[in-house]
Amino acid sequence: MRRKRTKKWFKPKRHSGFRKEYSIQKNLRVMYRRTPKNWTPKRKWLRVGRQAQALANVTQDKETERKARRVAEEAFRKARRYKK
Repeated sequence: MRRKRTKKWFKPKRHSGFRKEYSIQKNLRVMYRRTPKNWTPKRKWLRVGRQAQALANVTQDKETERKARRVAEEAFRKARRYKK
């Protein structure tokens, strides 16, 4: 009897541009620039926040987790400035 191959629950869609060596502000700039140009600013910031939050949830490196969480918080804060 063969075992089923387990599926990984986190599948990153693409490289976000996040680097733990970068400052939080630089990570925000780099990740924001990698979003589609025809999106609204709110949608772009939400995407940046979700990407950083997903990274923070799956990484095992504490430094990366802390920095990714801070990037996500800041991106969500920036998204709140915009209307729907």
